[in-house]
Amino acid sequence: MLQPSITEIQHNRTVHAIFFSPARSTKKVVEAIASGIPGKVVSYDITQGLQKKISIAPEDVAVVGVPAYSGRVPELARQYLEQINGNGARTVITCVYGNNDYQYTLDELVQVCSDAGFIPISSGAFVARHSIFQEVAKGRPDKKDLDKARQFGKQSVKHARLTTDGKLRLKGHHPNHVAGEVPIAARANSNCNFCGACARLCPVGAIDQDNPKRTNKKACIACARCVEMCSYNARKFSGLLYYMTRKRFEEQSQERKEVEVFIPL
Repeated sequence: MLQPSITEIQHNRTVHAIFFSPARSTKKVVEAIASGIPGKVVSYDITQGLQKKISIAPEDVAVVGVPAYSGRVPELARQYLEQINGNGARTVITCVYGNNDYQYTLDELVQVCSDAGFIPISSGAFVARHSIFQEVAKGRPDKKDLDKARQFGKQSVKHARLTTDGKLRLKGHHPNHVAGEVPIAARANSNCNFCGACARLCPVGAIDQDNPKRTNKKACIACARCVEMCSYNARKFSGLLYYMTRKRFEEQSQERKEVEVFIPL
């Protein structure tokens, strides 16, 4: 009986694009990476939890991505990824950050995915428009970024670790401090018509269902999902602290940063 060729195996496998993406930039990058890998791509948006069971076979490939929050993996994303059984599937790790610094995010995500049973084979950091300071890296990921993402996916599954077992620590930094809180929350303005979409889509339930103009600032994680998803341009970050921080951040983040990828051989 003839054994299936490597090409047949590649095209019969599933490529799982798994992303925590409140502002939808991480989604773009993860799906672009996945599109560069031979196989059928299936996407899973875990921003509001696992909406359905994610069934991964050992011969499949996964692309897992999160945004960097103060240089760390978002705690919600960590909790949701821990609910997935990687079953020894090879995995491309990626994070998206706002043109400043992703710090510990990649290394931490490698550990989270390894603990969940995935085998990381590569990692990459991509730039996207900053979710809070939205003039920073505006328009990114752009065509150049997404082309690099597809090429990164293609190259990731070519190297030798795709056919070997074991775990490999990829380049990164070990966090030695507790992730800090962001003391800024988006606010509703006069455009708000109380449709409630922001409250329904908030990953942490920080917006009052009965009065969407009311936000629990202690619960808010400043993910900007409400800003991104509002059809009426009714939610913005504002306030004296925000404007002071924005000015300093924009001054520090003017130089365009490019994609960083690590594919150990």
